Amino acid sequence: MNNPTVFIGMRTHNSAETLNKSLKSVYNQTYPNIKLVVYDDKSSDATINHLKIWQKKFENRGVEMQIVESLQPTNEGCGKSAERLNRVISSQISNNDIYMGLDSDDTFLNATTVTDCVNQLKKTKANVLVAGYSIQGDESLVISDKGGVPHNELSHRLASTGAVSIQDMPEIASTADSIGWTKVLSGKIFKRYTQMYPDCPKEMNVCEDFPTLAMFLYKDSKITGLKENAYGYYKHAQSSTAQIVQKEAFSVVRLGFLQVLQNMYQNHPEAFIDGAEEYINRFIEKKYAVIGNIVDKKSKEGYLIGYTRKDFERDFKEKIDCSNLNLSRYLEPIGQPNNQNQK
Repeated sequence: MNNPTVFIGMRTHNSAETLNKSLKSVYNQTYPNIKLVVYDDKSSDATINHLKIWQKKFENRGVEMQIVESLQPTNEGCGKSAERLNRVISSQISNNDIYMGLDSDDTFLNATTVTDCVNQLKKTKANVLVAGYSIQGDESLVISDKGGVPHNELSHRLASTGAVSIQDMPEIASTADSIGWTKVLSGKIFKRYTQMYPDCPKEMNVCEDFPTLAMFLYKDSKITGLKENAYGYYKHAQSSTAQIVQKEAFSVVRLGFLQVLQNMYQNHPEAFIDGAEEYINRFIEKKYAVIGNIVDKKSKEGYLIGYTRKDFERDFKEKIDCSNLNLSRYLEPIGQPNNQNQK
């Protein structure tokens, strides 16, 4: 097909204040064959009204917009709504179609973003594309000039290398959860990932991109990037990731998504490249350090009461399969497994 259908997946929950800007960036796309699928996770504000207004606009332009409203009694959070959205799209998308995600407070930066992604996938014969992003934020936030730099540099480098495997560019693994957020996938890769993904408890509501490392480790994954940034990422001072300080956010949620990643590999090793387990182990070792540092900082600042780094390390060792992990190595650079200098 010359113009494969591009499925754009979006989740909403009380998104009325940000939604219009996001949907406008989809509406302005010049690509001729788009289907937008929105999963609403029990919004109680004007989100549904906004969605239905935009649905009419898209319909008048000949673009299909599907709104799926949650049938659950309460809001389930990011992790579960992402799973439900993915399963809806997986039931419709073909192997030759393309999947893109867009959060309801983010935007496509250019009217040609979708076209640029499709053309790059065609040109390189890749099935996974990593797109760069620019960061904006609430006025109360100071956005670092370094925000997104490793991610964007990797995307821009990939744009000039053609289609590569993670073995060709192992540093992909070190930012897998970041680049997994701005992923563009062939329908075949998207469906495989969705089928492997286990049932997600609703309390797992942040860091749902941890398991996306898996899609970069499939035997047939060929990865490329874009020369120009494609996404506008909006950072909120009151974001759920920044504000959640209950111990469960660390002892259950983040560790839960690391368990998902381990289980996807352990249950389907035949789908992954040789050496995939080493990449996964190094990623998890790094998260042991990073999350431990977050817990330590929030605990010392008084934001996290009754939960310390020692508590997190105990929970980590109880819930994560550590049989092949070297937690003393976690401060070393990741993304280069089988380095002979590693001990």
